[in-house]
Amino acid sequence: MMKKKFIASVLALFTITSLVGCGSTQTTENADAKEPTRQESNKNANPLDGLKQEFVKAGFTVGDNKELAYSMLGATNGYKFDLNGSPIEIYYYDSKNLKEDDKKFYEQAKKGKIDMSGINVPVVLKNDIMIVRADEHKDKDKILEVFNNFKY
Repeated sequence: MMKKKFIASVLALFTITSLVGCGSTQTTENADAKEPTRQESNKNANPLDGLKQEFVKAGFTVGDNKELAYSMLGATNGYKFDLNGSPIEIYYYDSKNLKEDDKKFYEQAKKGKIDMSGINVPVVLKNDIMIVRADEHKDKDKILEVFNNFKY
C-alpha cells in the first residue's frame, strides 16, 4: 500500500512538473515570436551574429556557439563554432574602447598573427573582427571570401 502511494506521488509530481514546463515553453515561444522585431531594430548590434548569418547565406553548415574565453585575447566578444563540421573562431574588438592590456592582441592581429604563450597563431583582422583557424580549414578560401565581404 505504501509503495502505491509513493508511486502515485511521484507520478503526480512528474505530471505537475511537465505541465509547469509546458507553460514556460509557451511563454518562451511567445517571447521568441517577438524577437525578430527587436532584432531588426538593433540590426547588427552584434557583428558576430551578423557574420554567422552570412556564413549560413553562403551555404555553410553553421554549428552552435561553444564556450570561449574571448577576454583572454582582449576581445569584447567571441564565438567558437563549427563551419561545415570543422572549428572556427571569430572575435569582435571594440577598438574605440580597448583597455591598454587588450590593445596588445589587437595590434598583433593587424599584422596577421597573435602570440599565444609563445606560439604564433595566424589570424585575419578586418573591421574589428578577427577570425582564427581559417588557415587550417578545408573551406578556407570560401570562408575568407565571406569574411572579407562582410559589412556591418
